[in-house]
Amino acid sequence: MPRLDRRSFLLGAGALAVAACSDDAGNEPAGPTSTAVPTSTAVPTSTAAPTTTIGGSTPPGTGVTDPLTVAQFAGLPVCLALPSAAAGPFPTLRQLDRRNVTEGYPGHPLRLGMRVVDEACEPLPGAEVEIWHADASGDYSSFEDGGSGKDEGEGTTFLRGFQTADADGILEFLTIYPGWYGGRAVHIHLRARIDGDTVLTTQLYFDEAYTEAVMATGEYARFGPPDTTWATDALAGDPAADGTAITLSPAATALGEGTLGLVNVGLRR
Repeated sequence: MPRLDRRSFLLGAGALAVAACSDDAGNEPAGPTSTAVPTSTAVPTSTAAPTTTIGGSTPPGTGVTDPLTVAQFAGLPVCLALPSAAAGPFPTLRQLDRRNVTEGYPGHPLRLGMRVVDEACEPLPGAEVEIWHADASGDYSSFEDGGSGKDEGEGTTFLRGFQTADADGILEFLTIYPGWYGGRAVHIHLRARIDGDTVLTTQLYFDEAYTEAVMATGEYARFGPPDTTWATDALAGDPAADGTAITLSPAATALGEGTLGLVNVGLRR
């Protein structure tokens, strides 16, 4: 797989207008400097959850093995088709059907739940949702992405996978809180398919105060807080208004104390 350098994806104002309307072939701008990364991938003990609850109290039924329920998504934005966004330079053609995408990589545990619905708020069972995101150091799998130190490339698959929505439109992933790299707010890439056709490519974002609390702990602490906010990220738009902001709360996960993230994924049929 060819080497892709994040720094080669810096876009001018005119190019950004094109990228905002692009699909799987879209490019993602990168920051002016790459994030320093650790030289070891040894897995430490679980990172403690932040002490500040962001986005309200922990919903009921958020134990390690309790299935997510429709009621937990009821207070989130629904009937809102999410906006398209650039896929970024790091999608892959190979799809991994798995819930746990961590492959043992260290970081703050994240139980990420999604409910896939249409514009009438009806669930879309059988819809497939694929995610991919950076690890705690800001490195993506499958590509040499221009980082320094740790920069794992072709043949790696960490923090990638897809799941299929159940009868209620619900699916979930067990992952870690993404790290950051220069020029982007913390985010997760998402691609949704219905009957094999890609109907949405977008990006999901994390509350900034909550993110700062996580970034002060464990594997993330050596890098400090992100250098880019929602307001200064060229692709973020307004996540709170657009429906691309994940609702976060401290919760138990199968990897230890961490965070529950919930989001409704609204699709246009």
